[in-house]
Amino acid sequence: MEDTVLVFTGAYIDVELAKGLLENNNIPFLLKSQHGSGFVIRAGYVLEKYYLYVHRKDKDKAEEILAVLK
Repeated sequence: MEDTVLVFTGAYIDVELAKGLLENNNIPFLLKSQHGSGFVIRAGYVLEKYYLYVHRKDKDKAEEILAVLK
């Protein structure tokens, strides 16, 4: 995890859009949630916060691509 950097934080729908942009540009990513899947099962996606990480070498490209969502 030390080679990864946070490039995006958001709600479920925002992160789904961000994931699509990264996938379309062949940038691998790691998706983490604030509370975990147990929270989502009980409370739903609306209250959860998600974090997208990319490899350090892809940071600049990912941030440029994801700028359209900010």
